[in-house]
Amino acid sequence: MLTIESLEYQWPGVTEPIISGLDLTIEAGEWVALIGDNGAGKSTLLRLMAGLLKPTGGKVLLQGQNIATLKAAQRTPLLGVLFQEAERQIFRNRVRDEIAFGLRHQGVRGDSLEQRVDQTLALCELTDVADAHPLDLHAGQRRMVAVASLAAVAPPLLLLDEPSRDFDSYWLGVFTRWLAVCRSQGTTVLAISHDYAFVKTHFPRVIRLADGVIAEDGDAGRIVG
Repeated sequence: MLTIESLEYQWPGVTEPIISGLDLTIEAGEWVALIGDNGAGKSTLLRLMAGLLKPTGGKVLLQGQNIATLKAAQRTPLLGVLFQEAERQIFRNRVRDEIAFGLRHQGVRGDSLEQRVDQTLALCELTDVADAHPLDLHAGQRRMVAVASLAAVAPPLLLLDEPSRDFDSYWLGVFTRWLAVCRSQGTTVLAISHDYAFVKTHFPRVIRLADGVIAEDGDAGRIVG
């Protein structure tokens, strides 16, 4: 599914790379958590995986294709990204329209579009706020709108940055039910998280990043205890 070869990334004007000579393979259907201290390079690595940054060395291969050479329209069917701040990926004035956006880009129209949107609203428990402005919702609901946009298009790879952030116990339960759907569909998931309880519950494999390299890679029970 995802292969990283000798990956490096150095921010302009910085003397040392934040990602240095990193090699990694994630198989289709695998669930992997990425942990590490602030500044370890986790979010940079996620953006490199998503094709949002171009590496200064090495490459990221998604289903055998170099992600850095793909246009946004080519990447969209292959992967979905959940950022730490939901506001960064919400730009429609109604919840319903936000969820429909990705489906429209996949060519879904008419009754099929409405049905898919309604199903996603129900799955994510957003039916009652379907016509609300997403930014008028509380933090947990806003984050769930961003999740719903991914749920609607169901890409084969999900890259999640601090996915349990902003959820109270109720909305974490809703989010967890969506994760169960993803697992049943064989979705590949990589998640950055500082929430070790969440990691141990959902991710059998854990990678610890330190100073831009993989310090540990193995069983969650061993690495996060």
